[in-house]
Amino acid sequence: AKEARAKAKAEKRTAAAAKKKAKAAASEGQPTSKDEPAESKEAAARPAAAPVDDGPRSKWRGPATAALLFAACVFASSRTGVPRPVPSNAGEAEFSSARAMVTLVEIAREAHPTGSPEHARVRQYLVDRLTALGLEPEIQTTPSLIQNASFARSATVRNVVARLAGTSSTGAVLVTAHYDSRELSRGAADDGAGVVTILEALRAIQASGPLQNDLIVLFTDAEELGLLGSRAFVDGHRWMGDVRLAISIEMRGGGGPSIMFETGEENGWIVRALAASDPTAYGNSMSYEIYKRLPNDTDFTPFREAGIQGLNFAAIDNAHVYHQSYDSPENVSDSTLQHHGLHALNVLRHLGNESLAEVDAPNVTYFHVPGLGFFVYDEKWILPISGVLLALFALAVIVTRVVTGGLTGILIGAGVSIAGAALSYGAAILLVGWLPGFHPELDSLHGSAYHSEGWYLLALAAAVLTIVTSLHGIVRRFVPLSSLALGALIVPLAGAAWLSYEMPLAAMNFQWPLAAALSVILLLGILRKNASGVVGWGLAVVAALAVLAFLEPLTELLWLALSFRMAPALAVLTAVTAYLCLPAMDGMRHPNSWWAPLTGLVLCGAALGIGLLMSRTTPERPLPSTLAYALDHEAREALWVTTPLSDTAHMAGREWAVAAAGGAFGAVRDLGEFGYRAGDVPVVSADVVDVPGPEIFIESGESIEGVRRVLMSVRSQIGAEMLRFQYANGSGTRIRSINGKPLTQPDSLLWADHWGEPDPVVLLELDVPEGEALELNVIEHTLRPGELLDSDPFERPETLAPDVTWLSDRAMLLTRFSTRDLAGDGEVPYDLQQMLDSMTGASAARTTPDTAPVGSTPVPADTATTSVDTTTTAPVDTTTTTPVDTTTTTQVDTTTAAASRHEAGRGR
Repeated sequence: AKEARAKAKAEKRTAAAAKKKAKAAASEGQPTSKDEPAESKEAAARPAAAPVDDGPRSKWRGPATAALLFAACVFASSRTGVPRPVPSNAGEAEFSSARAMVTLVEIAREAHPTGSPEHARVRQYLVDRLTALGLEPEIQTTPSLIQNASFARSATVRNVVARLAGTSSTGAVLVTAHYDSRELSRGAADDGAGVVTILEALRAIQASGPLQNDLIVLFTDAEELGLLGSRAFVDGHRWMGDVRLAISIEMRGGGGPSIMFETGEENGWIVRALAASDPTAYGNSMSYEIYKRLPNDTDFTPFREAGIQGLNFAAIDNAHVYHQSYDSPENVSDSTLQHHGLHALNVLRHLGNESLAEVDAPNVTYFHVPGLGFFVYDEKWILPISGVLLALFALAVIVTRVVTGGLTGILIGAGVSIAGAALSYGAAILLVGWLPGFHPELDSLHGSAYHSEGWYLLALAAAVLTIVTSLHGIVRRFVPLSSLALGALIVPLAGAAWLSYEMPLAAMNFQWPLAAALSVILLLGILRKNASGVVGWGLAVVAALAVLAFLEPLTELLWLALSFRMAPALAVLTAVTAYLCLPAMDGMRHPNSWWAPLTGLVLCGAALGIGLLMSRTTPERPLPSTLAYALDHEAREALWVTTPLSDTAHMAGREWAVAAAGGAFGAVRDLGEFGYRAGDVPVVSADVVDVPGPEIFIESGESIEGVRRVLMSVRSQIGAEMLRFQYANGSGTRIRSINGKPLTQPDSLLWADHWGEPDPVVLLELDVPEGEALELNVIEHTLRPGELLDSDPFERPETLAPDVTWLSDRAMLLTRFSTRDLAGDGEVPYDLQQMLDSMTGASAARTTPDTAPVGSTPVPADTATTSVDTTTTAPVDTTTTTPVDTTTTTQVDTTTAAASRHEAGRGR
């Protein structure tokens, strides 16, 4: 009886194993006994074939697959490909990030926006450094202006320019970075990193011998105000005609690889020069396609618009420091600085010794593959590659149909992939909607949504993994792998075909992953029964590595460029990547179909938890806070202003503002007339400080057709970085030009402003209706408000930082100027007409004016946003180039001068 029971159990186990094997064979598209014709007794009598080698034990295949794919993502990450820093004792002909960092510390002591005393100090430091390198620097001082229908922005720019002569030049190579910073930013990364890169590269070039071609060094001013310095050079400098190539070095964060992200049209020659000269070249031609469609600009833009070929480099990781007060040297990566330097040194040496007679060639596709390097090929190959992919897809359909016996599974695979991408998109929407409550810095940062976003990206990837593996585990029980994998390629293939026509230099990011995915599906179809063995598994993993080599860094760079606000799009791209890797991810069904979704869910929760812990306020991740001072000279009224309180997460910043202002913000008011952001904001009364308003003189000319032409000079007596001009309500006064630059649409103008130290004044050309008084509001913005007050209320704890989007840490002084208030005549200390003639190059005879002295008065502002539209520019036609006397420095200490003026004002 025992033997019988044991025999029955053995037979039952054998039958169950046979049933399981048959079911597995059916899911792989292999013929089962029901599909096979009856075999002869002789065939049935033959011994059974040896079992197919199933590779590693199936229970380890899933974890092994996951580990390999994760390792591939880490290897492909942009953060792992940055070169190591080089110490200061490196050879003289080498670029050393350590030496460059010493210079960066000197430049980025404090914020240095255009027109500030610190800006002047940095400029003089650059002049001294260039002189020490044996060059003869000049300062190009000139007015520059940008405008559109609603605003105009002008500046008196001071570019630092120097030239290193070549031995037998065929043209000049220009290398540029801007030395101004945003209002409150120390500008270490943006763009002190670019400035010190050029200085260190120039030193290394001179240590290794002369170049054949001339090298022009351009440190531009007023880039942050709308590329005003670079536009001034392009439009008015005498060396512009010699420039054949322009190299721009920028920064939009504090770390990551230095990416070549922009070229001019017909970029084939310059991109191949980069590939030939720089073994660390890093870039993707998709950035060129995207960047030219965005409203973003850099100092490279005016050169590109002028038809100058070139390369534009930037690093974009650690983007939370962008334009912030903590854009400091300690937040700049030494490795990024080294990568910047290797680009500059290698490219400038190469281009400096190449013939520049012809620097344009048809566009090329270029991309970096981790571990393999920088690849370049002609754009003409894009469409043929798409044609080959379509042919491969057709062949894969035929093979899959033969193996599985139908097309239904392919259509199911397409539907499942679309569902997976849609669910991933929905999960990202939920995540983006949930996170802001933990991040008070949202909308206060310029480069990213949150201080730290990496953990949230990992959580999003884990959520996508959970969705994709869950759906696959369910459907895979009924549909063969080859059908699901091929169906999942339909949408990406259509996308690659569309890109081939609309954005051809971006198409390769999907073409080569598709080539890898289609190839492995074909190979697995050929292998058939062996597809589930170690060979098939190995081929699937290799193909997945090729897919990740393209799409992992692409996803990462899109995140860094667009921030976590684009999480829904990033989730869809991650899902597409997973479906392109589906043959390899199928191995993650072992040892069962639920461990991968469960693991993804756990990882998602863990990454979210760490991300939330990283969101806590620290000195490295400070909370935004706002305090500004507004003074109305005419009304003798002063106010403190802060931001509206949206939720409890802002309480620390509000509590600090209340303590600093000495009272609760119990009222609201629209301060648009002070040049502040439009809309009601919390205010509280402040002490009125006794400071002089702007010095204003007018020179009235003749009337033509009922309109009187008036010249008006304005100079801030407190050294304000910005002067804003705004029409008074009901006034017919219109601004026709600023420092000789004509305004194209003065009637629709909301405001115009001027930045920088005037040379010597800001000169406005006005039209005033006959019989009316000239009325204009003048507003001064000083970014050193502590100098106006007896104490500095803007000191903060380390865990708080100024909110730059709310124009914090500034004083806004409003003066309502009107000729109705003038009494008596006086002498104008400037010949305003002669000044205008020199600015415009005019030779018309001077008209004898009526003159009236104007008492000093502060300035009104307007309600417009501070963003800059650089699409419409007025050409800059006048330039004053000042050779620098490096023996005797005539630079005035404007900090002391400003303090003296303030004391004089208080004594009145």
